[in-house]
Amino acid sequence: MFARLARTSCCSVALAATSSRVARSRARVLSTQPSSSRRPLPQSDFHELRERSLLQYVIAKSAEGEPESVTEAMDVFWDTYFNGEGTAQWKLRVKALDDAISAKTPRTAMEIGTYCGYTAVRMGRHVPPGGKLISVEMDPLYAAIATKIIEHAGLRDRVFVEIGTVKDRLAAIQKKYSLSGPLDAVLLDHDVNSYLPDLKRLEAEGLITKGTVVLCDWSLYPGSDDYGRPLQVPTDGKEFMTYLAQAGRPTATHSLTGKEVFTVSSWTGVV
Repeated sequence: MFARLARTSCCSVALAATSSRVARSRARVLSTQPSSSRRPLPQSDFHELRERSLLQYVIAKSAEGEPESVTEAMDVFWDTYFNGEGTAQWKLRVKALDDAISAKTPRTAMEIGTYCGYTAVRMGRHVPPGGKLISVEMDPLYAAIATKIIEHAGLRDRVFVEIGTVKDRLAAIQKKYSLSGPLDAVLLDHDVNSYLPDLKRLEAEGLITKGTVVLCDWSLYPGSDDYGRPLQVPTDGKEFMTYLAQAGRPTATHSLTGKEVFTVSSWTGVV
């Protein structure tokens, strides 16, 4: 939840207690040169107190094995953490996501940008037994928390977190999960500039067809570097949206107070 927000925002209270320890840990990670047999780790934006507090809160306040209880607890945590700012945008995003995924009931889906697992749990509720949602997260620390939250929600049999990027990990993911046919749904919730390159990579492998629902998160929330700037899909994702249009994919963009929040692109066979 709040993936790009949480990666860029700062909380002075949280950081004051842990800044020196985080800085030392980050320095050790960055100064370690990976061997040729290991993938280099990204510079982490992990805030030890915040994400750990989220996990502790979810475990304490939600019912194990109940996805709805888990997402409700996460909603309360973030709403409290950000004093209610961004809640209206978030609710609009959640409704658009729920409507699209519940209508599709995907047997195979992919999320790019897991953060702490909120949307993985939310989407995973609609994946039937035997289906799979593969969520790709480049930061191992976020992936670890998301994996635990997904397990607590009772979805470990159908929601799987993979560490890395689509560019680096797609071949391995295809082999591991026997992905040979098209995905039913894809959620893009990472770096906006990577939306189009990653979509094209999936298309090149036959994982995206006109029947695949493509969901795009354009939201900016309080605390992000660009919050307050009027984010618009035609400005920030013009090339991506043009590509969808040229591919004959009708889109529905959900907006609030003049800002684009979430886009659902689907194919019905009729333009």
